[in-house]
Amino acid sequence: MNSEDSTAPNSQFTFHRIHGSRIRLSNSSKTATRLEAAKFYDNGVVYSALPLSGHAKFVVQAQELAVGWSGSFKIGVILISPEVFKDGFQPPRYSPAMPHSWVWSSLSLHVGQDLKISYGSVNLEDLKKGDKLGMEISREGTLQFLVNDRSQGAAATNVYSTDKLVYGFVDHYGQAVTSTIAEAFVNPFSLQHLCKRKILTGLTSNVSKLEPYLPTPLIAFLADT
Repeated sequence: MNSEDSTAPNSQFTFHRIHGSRIRLSNSSKTATRLEAAKFYDNGVVYSALPLSGHAKFVVQAQELAVGWSGSFKIGVILISPEVFKDGFQPPRYSPAMPHSWVWSSLSLHVGQDLKISYGSVNLEDLKKGDKLGMEISREGTLQFLVNDRSQGAAATNVYSTDKLVYGFVDHYGQAVTSTIAEAFVNPFSLQHLCKRKILTGLTSNVSKLEPYLPTPLIAFLADT
């Protein structure tokens, strides 16, 4: 079995050890709870412990919601490791403070820090206990968000366009108190694919323009899909 066929299943998926200051992890780090939810509405971000690669899916189920707050779950992907937050964690709210991110909040999709567009047929503030919220990324890098296994449409088509790692995150904001990982897997890229992507990302010219300067086997390797 090659790495194209190897899948990291649910049992290997947990929330990352780095998270918002009011989050408590339990159930072998598969359940996240925002503490003192009646007093505080924020600092409830959790990340996938594993980066998402190839065909990937990451779904959580709402276990507990609070009354008295506006806002609810937010979900998205970032192209940076949670490890960078270990000294002075600054949890994202509407959009992480970084240029490469896609965040679904309420009925809006936030792309990076600047772009905000309407997204989805479900308002995340209407989620109920037991509802499932998640994301799925195709091998081609198309990201879609899901509510109860129903796609809300393509949110991005270029998630894998750089060589940066991709992590999913869930923000337990406002009404959102507790969630548990319900479904998760990664069917990762092969080593061959990763090498090719690294080379293509570093090229400053189209491969066809470089053909006179590259060995024939390398040209064939880069052209092979």
